[in-house]
Order: sequence, then structure tokens, then C-alpha cells
Amino acid sequence: MKTITLDFTDISDRRDLYAYLKERFGLPDFYGSNLDALYDALTAVMEDTRIEFAEDDADTCCEAVWGIGPVNEELDRYLKQVRRVIEDAAEENGHLYI
Repeated sequence: MKTITLDFTDISDRRDLYAYLKERFGLPDFYGSNLDALYDALTAVMEDTRIEFAEDDADTCCEAVWGIGPVNEELDRYLKQVRRVIEDAAEENGHLYI
């Protein structure tokens, strides 16, 4: 089984996030950088894949990202949405495991 660990530590904006997800999941160049496209791509995965998050808790998704200094609350909320989309895709696709 393939394992993909997602660590959002170095993500500073949505562009970085989608480039990172594209690389980690091996998504095609035509992949659209939005939540719907992410869901569609993940529900189409045909290889058994375990997805792990570097964060221990969905509610503290971004605490590790920002560490010291002000939290980018918008990005924090968006990363939590991304995590929910990945979890929803795993519920839909029997090849994905969280």
C-alpha cells in the first residue's frame, strides 16, 4: 500500500498548498487548484493509498504551520477545509485510507 504523509508546515498560501498537493498525490498538469478538483482527483485514485497527516488533530491543523507569530486565520480555515475534503474523498473511495 502506498502511504502519503501530508505536512503543511511550509505552506504559506493557497498556491503553495496546491503545488504541494499536486506533487504529493502525483496529480496531472491539468489538475484545477480548488477543493472540487481535489475531491474529484482523490475519488478517482485506483491504488490503495494511506493518507497520513503530520498534525495529530484536525482542530489544530495549522498550529504546527505557524508556530511563533500571528496565525493566518484564513489559511488555517482553508487547510481545515482541505483536510475535510480529503477525509470525505476517503469515505467515498475504497482505495483511500486515513
